[in-house]
Amino acid sequence: MLQSTEERLANTNEIRPPRILELLDMRDNTHHKLSLVDMDQALFQPYPSELVFQNFTPPQTYKLPLLLFNNDKVLRQVKVELQDSHYFHVVGPEDTGCKVAPGMAATFTIVFTPQENKDYHHRLVFVTKRERFEVPVRAIGPRAIVDFRDELHFPVCPVKASTQRTQLVRNIGTSQAKFWLHTQRPFSVMPSSGTLDVGESMQVTVDFTPVTAGDHRQDLVLHYHTGEDVYISLYGACEELSMHLEPDSVRLKDTYISLANVHTVSLTNSSDITLQYYWTTWPTQQEEELHLLREKSELQQKEEDEKQRLLMECESDPTAIHRLPLLSRAFQEHRDQDAKDRHLALPHSCITVEPAGANLPFNSIL
Repeated sequence: MLQSTEERLANTNEIRPPRILELLDMRDNTHHKLSLVDMDQALFQPYPSELVFQNFTPPQTYKLPLLLFNNDKVLRQVKVELQDSHYFHVVGPEDTGCKVAPGMAATFTIVFTPQENKDYHHRLVFVTKRERFEVPVRAIGPRAIVDFRDELHFPVCPVKASTQRTQLVRNIGTSQAKFWLHTQRPFSVMPSSGTLDVGESMQVTVDFTPVTAGDHRQDLVLHYHTGEDVYISLYGACEELSMHLEPDSVRLKDTYISLANVHTVSLTNSSDITLQYYWTTWPTQQEEELHLLREKSELQQKEEDEKQRLLMECESDPTAIHRLPLLSRAFQEHRDQDAKDRHLALPHSCITVEPAGANLPFNSIL
């Protein structure tokens, strides 16, 4: 957005086929009825594929060249249809039907004279003996520009730990910025939206919280209210902590009813950070989250079924509606109990582990 119109054109490398508006009958228009160009493609390829004016100042005049390359192997004719516009007009070859040799180009000049500092949209329609096709023209008015870095790299992070990068961003554009930020795990961003007037700034924090070792890459999407999207590359590396559990398996001895058998294991934190841990019966966090999600969904469905049954009962007994708060409270107590059970290593079991979870300082043994 900070480039001039000419600089943007100089950096334009992408070429797209033009949109065909109408196919014409070549049998009555030309002797060269056969063509090597497929019917779903135009005989001419425009460059640039879209004409874009930006960073303009009314009422100055701006110009951009448009080249139409003949994609066929024979001489082809092309002309422009006049499109009424107070802001755009086309200067091209003198004759109304410019004939272009194979591989060569016809050159047109598009002149833009803005009257206001706003967006403009237009289209140029060209006609050959086989089709009518269009080349879009637009002028980009005032825009917000939030000066994010192109990429953010995070320091090496242990598994299930967290690291942050905070960046001060400023609106260096010419219009108020309303934007939204979105990314995917293991990254997260706060705040997820913002509004900045021209020259204003704010802090944006991106968290990196990996649950698996290795390299992690995602995009942070910056979406403006004007429709543009900007992608910021995020990269973080994750490594496993130096942890040791001794022994790694336990065989409890047989005991009598009402008596207890105790076995001790040690957990060693050889890393340089404090470890927060808890015991669980699930081999991976993904399996645990999937199980919890399934339980939550089943409980919600059961609650909905009970509410529907109670509402149907109210048709014959209106006083039954008073049991609805009791029903909601019962299911909430069920959810609270499930949350407590998740902090127990072996819920509803005769085997207990103490402590079920704790903080283990660096370079220490528990």
